[in-house]
Amino acid sequence: MAEQSARNIAYDACAWIKANPRDFRALMAVMHHQVDIGNPCTKQGEIESYARQMGMTIDVADVFSHNRTLYPALTRYMVMLRPRLARTINFRKSKLDAIDLEAIWREVVNSRTTFLASDRFEAERLIALEDVSAA
Repeated sequence: MAEQSARNIAYDACAWIKANPRDFRALMAVMHHQVDIGNPCTKQGEIESYARQMGMTIDVADVFSHNRTLYPALTRYMVMLRPRLARTINFRKSKLDAIDLEAIWREVVNSRTTFLASDRFEAERLIALEDVSAA
């Protein structure tokens, strides 16, 4: 099977977000909670457990925690929307970092969304600078 392109991964993630907005918000709530309790590194494999602790349905957590291409894209969108989540989400190098994720979001999910960071690098910079807008 051919490797998915970064653009296809981003389109798939945005399609999932558009089809599952409540689930995406619930997953973001899990991450916000991890920031609030001071967890410095929420790992992909732990999401299912954290979601269960918060009373989330396991089906939603399964999609998030077991899809190896969905997780990197969703977490990048999460920190672009709410940079504070970069306090608990740590990133590996990805081909997703070389494309315009915001443009794909605007095309698929919502053209009027306000992003507080242009990419995961800006979110990480805001956290490192202790910028209040990233709080």
